[in-house]
Amino acid sequence: MLLVAPVTAQAQEQVSEQDQAFLVAAHQSNLAEIASGQAAVDQASTEVVRAQGQLLITDHTALDADLQQVASQYGVELPGEPTPEQQAQLAEVAAMEGPEFDQAWTTLQIAAHEAALALGETEIASGTNPDVIALAEAAAPVIQRHLTMLQTGEAPAPHGVHAGTGGPASHDGDREMRAGLLAGLGVLALIASGVAWRRRA
Repeated sequence: MLLVAPVTAQAQEQVSEQDQAFLVAAHQSNLAEIASGQAAVDQASTEVVRAQGQLLITDHTALDADLQQVASQYGVELPGEPTPEQQAQLAEVAAMEGPEFDQAWTTLQIAAHEAALALGETEIASGTNPDVIALAEAAAPVIQRHLTMLQTGEAPAPHGVHAGTGGPASHDGDREMRAGLLAGLGVLALIASGVAWRRRA
C-alpha cells in the first residue's frame, strides 16, 4: 500500500491542468455521445438517423476506452456521467418524436461534435503530456467524420474507429490480403510444377 501512493502522485505530476481538463471533458463528451446514440437507435424515425446513432455508440465507446486507460495510467479521476447541461439537452430532444426528434437530434449532435473538435484542438495546441495529446489527435478524424456525416445527412459508411487511418484494423486487413495472395501463389506454383513434371514424363 505504501508503494502505490508515491507512484500515483508522480503520475499526476506528469499531466498539466490542461491535460486533466481535456481528459474529463472529452470523457463526458464521449458519455454524452454514447447516450445520444442510444436515443437515436431507440427513437429515430429513419434508418439513416438510427445508423448514425449506432455509429456514435461504437466509435465513442472505443475512443473512451483508450481515454480511460490513459486517465487511469496518470491517476486522473473521471466523472461517471455527462455534464448536467449535456443531460438536460438530451432529455429535451428525447421528449420529441418522429421527424421532430430526428431534426433536433441532428442539430444537437452537430453542435456537440463542433465543440468536441474545438476541445481537441485546444489540447493539441496547449497540452503537455504526449499520451493525452495523442488521444486528441486520434479522436480528431473520427469526430470530423461524424460531423461531416451529420451535416450532410448521409448514412455512415461501414468502418471502425481505426479504419482508413493506418490503425490496427487497416493493418489486419493488409495482413489478411497478403496471406491470401501468398496462398494463391502457392497453389499456382504447385499447378505449374505438376504440369512441368507431366511434360518431362
